[in-house]
Amino acid sequence: MSAERRWDQRRFQLEESTTRNGGARTVFIEHMTPGTAVPPHFHTRFAETFDLISGSMLVYSSTNPDLDTLDASAQQLKIGEEVTVQPKIYHKYVAGNEPTVLRATVTPGDGDFERLLKILNGMDADGELGKMGDSVVLMAVIMGLSDAHLIGPAREMLEKVLTENKDEVEALRKDLLTKYDTEEALQDLLVKTA
Repeated sequence: MSAERRWDQRRFQLEESTTRNGGARTVFIEHMTPGTAVPPHFHTRFAETFDLISGSMLVYSSTNPDLDTLDASAQQLKIGEEVTVQPKIYHKYVAGNEPTVLRATVTPGDGDFERLLKILNGMDADGELGKMGDSVVLMAVIMGLSDAHLIGPAREMLEKVLTENKDEVEALRKDLLTKYDTEEALQDLLVKTA
């Protein structure tokens, strides 16, 4: 099973919601198990700024969609150091050999991205995420909500899923949004401050 498709290896908290700041940004904390990887992709709607809080992580970014070029761009992210990936820049990241915590800022904020975080945390709390952690239909929903346009073999696989399972993907998306896109889920996701 590919580490790039194990959504149940990640946990999220929302520090700042686009619904509370006029759309300026989405700021979330991502907790990852060792070796957690995000597949090569790009976004069109927003930039992402990564700030390592603890652990270790490699960030890859390139203007070239060639996977070898992307792999050659590895940059060790240092704690407290920020790296920003602009829209339409190909990128991926991989957690090191220890639990890793990352702060990510999406600018401008993105409501669908936040909906995705609510879905992932809600599915995890319900025990459903582990069961579907390697589902390509779930991956299609995740990539759509997060504006993640895959590259390389993963893109081809996702295109096939979207073509052959379009109705199943849309039904799952609708069901997940109905169940988890709630104000209560947003409150559960938001970091509690004193």
